[in-house]
Amino acid sequence: MTIPRPNPQTGEPRPPKAPVFSVWGELERTSRKRPKYPEAPAGRGPVLEWYQGTASGYALGGVFASCLLFGFMCLKDWGFAWMGTWWLWIFVLIPLPIWALLGGKKHGISAGADWFALKKGYVDTYELTEVKVEGASGGLAWTLELADKKGTEMSVDAADIQANSKLWDLVYNGILYSVQQGSAKTNPKALDKLRLR
Repeated sequence: MTIPRPNPQTGEPRPPKAPVFSVWGELERTSRKRPKYPEAPAGRGPVLEWYQGTASGYALGGVFASCLLFGFMCLKDWGFAWMGTWWLWIFVLIPLPIWALLGGKKHGISAGADWFALKKGYVDTYELTEVKVEGASGGLAWTLELADKKGTEMSVDAADIQANSKLWDLVYNGILYSVQQGSAKTNPKALDKLRLR
């Protein structure tokens, strides 16, 4: 299958739908009024798609962590007797503000027709030399690792990059091109999860 490179300025033709391997799927993103995503690199086409998680999404993560800790404390004590000790509540409640604070400061990601950017830099998606998928937590926390010909390396959570399906389509098309037409090295998880065989 020949993969056409889209026009760097318009992104046309838009790439076909990319396979999704993150269990989270499409997620809500920050309002267009206050996004914090990387601008287009100098001399490259415009930002076509972007994603930045919402503060409420991160707060929900804090609630989830607190519930896990609550359950752990109940199992550890085989009951609710621990609830009478005021300072143990600190361990249960501390994830709420921490998750919200950390999530609110998180920068987004962006993509053009032939590039993908994080806060710290960008990779040329059609000139990748390495594509890896690494996983932990029984597949709940997949990480996509990319490296390009100019030596830039970056790592991004699969849930973040796949949260905006159009952004993921742009990046995946470049990955597919780099592996099939170029000489990008992959690992077995990347071949399997990204369907690159």
